[in-house]
Amino acid sequence: MDNGKKKETAVKIKVCGIVQGVGFRPLVYRAARELGLKGWVRNVGGDVEIMAQASKTALNRFLSDLKENKDQRYEILNMEMEELPVSALDNFVIIPSGEAKEVSMIPADLPVCPECLKELADPSDRRYDNPFISCMACGPRYTIIEEMPYDRDNTVMKDFPMCSACNKEYTSPESRRFHAQTISCNDCGPYLLYQDNRQREAGELNGREALKKAIKVLADGGIVAVKGVGGYHLVCSPFLETSVVRLRQCKGREEKPFAVMFHSVSQIKKYCDVSEEEEILLTSKARPIVLLPIQEDLMAPSTNKKSLYCGAFLPYTPLQHLLTEELGPLIMTSANVSGQPIIREDDCMCSLSDPFLDGVLYHKRRIVRSVDDSVAKIVAGSPQLIRRSRGYVPYPVFLQKEIAGEAEVFAAGGDLKAAFCLSRGSKAVVSQYFGDLEECSVMEEYKRSYKDLTRLLNITPKLAVCDLHPNYYSSRFARSLMLPMLKVQHHHAHIASVMAEHGLDGPVIGVAFDGTGYGTDGSIWGGEFLICKGKEFVRAAHLSPFPVLGGDQSMRDGKKTAVCYLHHAGLASSFPDERKHLITAALDQKINTVLTSSMGRLFDAAASVLQIAHENRYEGECAILLEQEAEIARREHIKPPSLPFLITKEEGVLNLDPRPFFEEAVNCKDREKTGALALGFHHAAAQGIAEICEKLRSHYRTSEVALSGGVFQNKILTELTLTLLRERGFRVYVNRLVPPGDGGLSLGQIYLGREH
Repeated sequence: MDNGKKKETAVKIKVCGIVQGVGFRPLVYRAARELGLKGWVRNVGGDVEIMAQASKTALNRFLSDLKENKDQRYEILNMEMEELPVSALDNFVIIPSGEAKEVSMIPADLPVCPECLKELADPSDRRYDNPFISCMACGPRYTIIEEMPYDRDNTVMKDFPMCSACNKEYTSPESRRFHAQTISCNDCGPYLLYQDNRQREAGELNGREALKKAIKVLADGGIVAVKGVGGYHLVCSPFLETSVVRLRQCKGREEKPFAVMFHSVSQIKKYCDVSEEEEILLTSKARPIVLLPIQEDLMAPSTNKKSLYCGAFLPYTPLQHLLTEELGPLIMTSANVSGQPIIREDDCMCSLSDPFLDGVLYHKRRIVRSVDDSVAKIVAGSPQLIRRSRGYVPYPVFLQKEIAGEAEVFAAGGDLKAAFCLSRGSKAVVSQYFGDLEECSVMEEYKRSYKDLTRLLNITPKLAVCDLHPNYYSSRFARSLMLPMLKVQHHHAHIASVMAEHGLDGPVIGVAFDGTGYGTDGSIWGGEFLICKGKEFVRAAHLSPFPVLGGDQSMRDGKKTAVCYLHHAGLASSFPDERKHLITAALDQKINTVLTSSMGRLFDAAASVLQIAHENRYEGECAILLEQEAEIARREHIKPPSLPFLITKEEGVLNLDPRPFFEEAVNCKDREKTGALALGFHHAAAQGIAEICEKLRSHYRTSEVALSGGVFQNKILTELTLTLLRERGFRVYVNRLVPPGDGGLSLGQIYLGREH
């Protein structure tokens, strides 16, 4: 009789969380070996399965070490254990992956780690200057996976057979690259290639010569397309005005500021103010673009276009480290014509005929799916996502409220800043950012990604949720799936996205401010106070409606919106616009008019009346420039005038009326007062929100408030509102895991679909 075996215990452990693509299996292997465990570890679907046999003491120590997670590489969200009979085992091994009907988690792309960076800079290391260096803790994941589980044969790395030296590391438990699926070196590839668009007949350069050529072209003021993780970037110096102007012509992007990549945080601090919270966000695994206050704009005028903020980010690939170390800060903007999807195909990029593009620096590692850079900023001391994409996708949002069964739901999102969502049980996977679905190529990418992600996650939706708007492209796509349908009001979905993140059931006072959303009464909503509970909502208050011309198509013309509002308020006579008589005649005759309660349109009108901006050449430009004037006044400690919005009541519904502000603004001829009035508009809006919430609290008996919608990307308004509400004893919730704009809409739709 084997008394030793009787003292052992055997268990099977299913580990759910961020445990694939982060070196979790090698870590388990080492921990098990050190403690004398026997058994195996393998990937199954998106989870990891462990069979471990040892004494209870050793098993408990093993489980405790896993949960402690000293190096923070992985994230365990759930562990399920099942006792097994003790069997004859010799050691602990990593075995081939198993199959699973359900895929729990897919790893996101990871930035190059500090250990790999040391090797990259070490002339004695065999991976010195290797632009694809990686290990089990870093490198591309989501953008190179073709199938799950995450094994080399299921990624594009199967195109590059390992050399003997890499294979030895891959199979050696002592190596950092033990079972590192992206392992490569200078001998086994991938390799850099450079196409000179000025001398195509000369052929391509490769390896170090390709890199040297790209560096020289950029140093001389050229523009180079550089292949990244989720697509190509267009790259040039941010200091050379002629180069940046050429880049704008290349992209067809007139005014929106460009993001700039810096080699290090210390380099960023030479140009921008960086708080402790912003530094944490900059250096997080997602490596997002972070909007930072500019200290002194030392770059070319066309880089930031007089913005007070620089979209700064750090290198996340070895190639980007090599480029920025040699050249310093570089503009890195997605390689696409504005409004189109980011280019990821080599043939498409290399065949592009553009007089402003000097060359293409690329390689043959395929990009399976396009993923743009994420964008974020710090608001009230915490991160706020503006665009959720690379580094965050496809990590799920865990819905705190449990529901019966494992319902599989598809939510189509909206048409602007489009992103869909897929859910099973408590996990909701929000897709990468796509852009505006009105563009045919963006819509095609959206459709392709739906097929791709449902296959990858092994989800077959049983319900489709979409926006109430009858003409949204996303809603049309949802209908084409021929599934049971649920149509959700736009602003209800915004508030539901906050409820989903924070596990709220309601009643909640939802404040949803944005540009456009189709209302249940057929008008354009956008300044809404909703009482939300479960899947139901009541429209309890809103911005006072006013008529605009052109409906959804009026969003670009801030000056026309201003004329419409002022005429409605009886204040139009002193506002100059050569089209005034035509616009007012159409309003009086109700020709092509629609009522709107949109706070986004009101921001446009305020910016135009104050002569700050009259046209949205990119989305939200008028509102952004209005906020900028307010921020300048705030920094100069200018006291804003007190111009409180009026609160009225019609048919039991509260109205927020901004007329007092516009009475003052339309008569302002003193440009020095513009900033004070802009700041006063923000204060008045925040004060109006707080006062209406007070009235709704007493009526609906709730002190919980959820803020969402694109207008709450305005830092001044959001921080003022949070302060006023918290001072009055409200518990205030905002979006943190998804953007408050339409990029987070699909999460709210999922929440309501699960309630259906």
